[in-house]
Amino acid sequence: MMNNYEFCGVSPRVAKRRALNYWYVNRGRLGLTMSQFFGRCRISEAEGTTKITFYPETLPESATA
Repeated sequence: MMNNYEFCGVSPRVAKRRALNYWYVNRGRLGLTMSQFFGRCRISEAEGTTKITFYPETLPESATA
């Protein structure tokens, strides 16, 4: 099972840039289009930080509802 990956930033733009960079560098290994990659991501905000979490295999049931 693969680990979840978190991309944090002080704004949504910074977090998205970090996630996009990860996808770009690993797109061959991931075998996902950018749309598929971001379809497996969930965004959250807390304490002035934006976090994008990527779920490589399947999303937890609570995130898909």
